[in-house]
Amino acid sequence: MALRDKILIVEDQFVEANHLRLMLKNAGYTVSGIARSVEDAKASIRQEKPGLVLLDIFLSGKGTGIDLARYLKEENIAFIYLSANSDEDVLNKAKATHPYGFLVKPFREKDLLVTMEIAQYHQEHGLESLFRKELFFQKQLKAMSGSQLSLQDGLLNIVRALQPLIPFDFVVLKTTDDGPDSINGFLRISYNEYQSIGVNEFQVITKLKMHEMQSWFANENTSTAITLHCGDDFEAAGSSGMKQAVAKYFGMHSHISLPVKPANGQHSLLQFHFFSRQPFGFDEEHLVLSERLQGSLAQATAALITQCHKNNSSDAATAPAPNIIPSPGTEEGFYGIVGTSPLLLKVFDDVTQVAASDTSVLILGESGTGKERIAEIIHRLSPRAGHPMVKINCAALPPNLIESELFGHEKGAFTGALDRRTGKFEQASNGTIFLDEIGEMPLDMQAKLLRVLQEREIDRIGGKVPIKVNLRIITATNRNLEKEVAEGRFRLDLYYRLNVFPIQLPPLRERTEDIGILTRHFIAAYSRKTAKNVRYISDAALKNLLTYHWPGNIRELENLVERSVVLAKGDSIEEIPLPVSRNIFLPAEKEELHIRTIEENEKSHILAVLKKCNGRIRGNGGAAEILGVPPTTLASKMKKLGIRREFRE
Repeated sequence: MALRDKILIVEDQFVEANHLRLMLKNAGYTVSGIARSVEDAKASIRQEKPGLVLLDIFLSGKGTGIDLARYLKEENIAFIYLSANSDEDVLNKAKATHPYGFLVKPFREKDLLVTMEIAQYHQEHGLESLFRKELFFQKQLKAMSGSQLSLQDGLLNIVRALQPLIPFDFVVLKTTDDGPDSINGFLRISYNEYQSIGVNEFQVITKLKMHEMQSWFANENTSTAITLHCGDDFEAAGSSGMKQAVAKYFGMHSHISLPVKPANGQHSLLQFHFFSRQPFGFDEEHLVLSERLQGSLAQATAALITQCHKNNSSDAATAPAPNIIPSPGTEEGFYGIVGTSPLLLKVFDDVTQVAASDTSVLILGESGTGKERIAEIIHRLSPRAGHPMVKINCAALPPNLIESELFGHEKGAFTGALDRRTGKFEQASNGTIFLDEIGEMPLDMQAKLLRVLQEREIDRIGGKVPIKVNLRIITATNRNLEKEVAEGRFRLDLYYRLNVFPIQLPPLRERTEDIGILTRHFIAAYSRKTAKNVRYISDAALKNLLTYHWPGNIRELENLVERSVVLAKGDSIEEIPLPVSRNIFLPAEKEELHIRTIEENEKSHILAVLKKCNGRIRGNGGAAEILGVPPTTLASKMKKLGIRREFRE
């Protein structure tokens, strides 16, 4: 349904609601109704489903706009928030529902109409992206049919195809009428690389005896319903059986169970158990998606099992599958990016998902995290790879030349314009333009960039005719754009236009497991470059690297390793001199210095403990135990201080 067809306004202030209705009517939109509460809105939706809901956060009666937003997500209805309240906690709760836009009161008619256009853009590209991913998954399943694979290799191919749709760190496949011998587990250890975990591996890792394994798996729930367990729910669900083993020995904190009955009806129920290391690695959208995937998985698993039975009957001496199935490709890591941490693997998944489309990408991360490299890979994997990729550092452009640099100028357009100049946008036609440090762009240029995004055309300075451009825009920043928007330094409409598909790059201090891999990679690279025979790093030097906070991230690590290779006198780096202030971490954006209240200090301390516990409140090592208070007391305190129970970072 097009957003212009029917708009529902959910606003408890009559004057504001009526004013909204008139603005929309004048712009050619159809308003299906006005609701003052969550109950009124649901009744209106049942009577006439709208294409979009304009939703105030604070409403009369029971429930808030955020509560209604969750219902709208279930009904697949787009919505835009309206609010005069810019409280950070409210904003975080609103963001968690993934709105199509956010209007801060008071707003102009132009702001409303631009936001409506962005919502249309989000809806079209969001549905298109989801459809494309599911279609690609179906094609992968179809390509597997009739293949001469072992059962283990076939199941691995299926779970590999599922990874972009259900972002798991570990998956266990188990039939419901067999013991632990029926287990096939795959632990993700790198991009597209998985370690096979069968019953023998389970026993080695958990040190359980066979009868203990049988007891654990015998108690596993065999429900035919799709289930989701996150955070505290996961802890409660994992009190016995397989989930407890996976939580304890593999460090997983959330779970989706997806039961599949092979389509031929001749085989027992197959349970896909997806696990994530993140306490809230899965959400309700993954549940809905799992329901849609059940039918396809039933057909694929039935075909695989039938084919394997045929293969076994014709050739009983099938070679065992390798323990680790390597990823394709010749480059080290993911197109030259080295690392295996879960946060980095999620970035790789995001890149592969978005690369094939023309969707705008916003790459977020601190300086030195590799934003430009990620942009290059997106271009390389896209259909535009054969065309130019033009890079621009917005922070390095002089304010008086930025428009000419981006859009070009005609001869004589201004003093010193002796020749016609082709701007960067024209140079990138049919390819990709990468705008680095987009947060540094002046407000007047932001408005012109927004027009380019909307109209797909540019105006040369001094030109008389607009020039159409066909390109993809990728942007990057180390700034908090939401803070920039709130403080009036970045346009809200441009932010939403750019933020169609955000990719958050983790800082190096949050992926310490990659520091050793990166260090050895840089040692090898700079040893070749300098024609030296440096091959090792001492344990003491590596330990110092692991305890450093890395304000300069990967770029800083690379520079330090390069210097150490040059200075090394033998085949080993014995010491890497780190900055004196290595125990002091200064974030990229310094907070304003102010005296905190007691409540602010209390909230900050609780958040720090929750982060350390990965959001876990109860149990051994949980936040309540560390803080020395009962879990119920902590939960009450969190509610009072506005800390979400589903806290995660």
